[in-house]
Amino acid sequence: MDINEWFALGLLDYLNPICYTIFTIIGFRYFRKMMKPGFFYVYFVGAIISLIGGFFIPTIKTLIGLGVMEWGLPVSKVIIANTGFLISGPTLFIGTLKKNRVDAPQNNNVQLNSVGLLAANLAFLNNFIVGFGALGMIMIYVTCAKLAIERKRYYAAATLAISLFGTLFESFYSNSGADLNSPAVHLVIEVGAVITHLMLVVSAYLLFIYKDKKEAAKA
Repeated sequence: MDINEWFALGLLDYLNPICYTIFTIIGFRYFRKMMKPGFFYVYFVGAIISLIGGFFIPTIKTLIGLGVMEWGLPVSKVIIANTGFLISGPTLFIGTLKKNRVDAPQNNNVQLNSVGLLAANLAFLNNFIVGFGALGMIMIYVTCAKLAIERKRYYAAATLAISLFGTLFESFYSNSGADLNSPAVHLVIEVGAVITHLMLVVSAYLLFIYKDKKEAAKA
């Protein structure tokens, strides 16, 4: 295999954690205001874990492309990223339910439920982690789409639908028996992932910033 292909793929793959970082930064203050601390901080820890794994993956590919490392699937880094999604996705979904928001009555089970989510993640087997990680991402999309519909921000819901379909495509394609040692296969996966994450950033802007700025300008 041409190591230059892996170098280019590594650079392309950096767009995914960069986009997810932007989404996390945009959502940070809105989710913090909305969710009770017990849910928010577990969600945020999960997001940080995802970003750590997410930046490791393109770094490994880039180093392989530079000839510093020998080729090998970055399985452990994928597990880190997807474990983060497994923590943050369900926690975000549960934490943004109306009964668990800041203005709802205090619930002392918040921390216990969050610890249970973390323990459940550690129990998953390695060969299923990619699929379950996709489930975590899907729960993030569903949660944001729910909030978008609540706030009547339908363009945000539409871009989240694109992200949802992109993640489903990546998951099915990755588990379809395609040769994951082939740069061509990774190119398809990564182009899909970049589109998915770009749409996630657009949805965050439309959901949390765009109309707020317009409403502030009218005030």
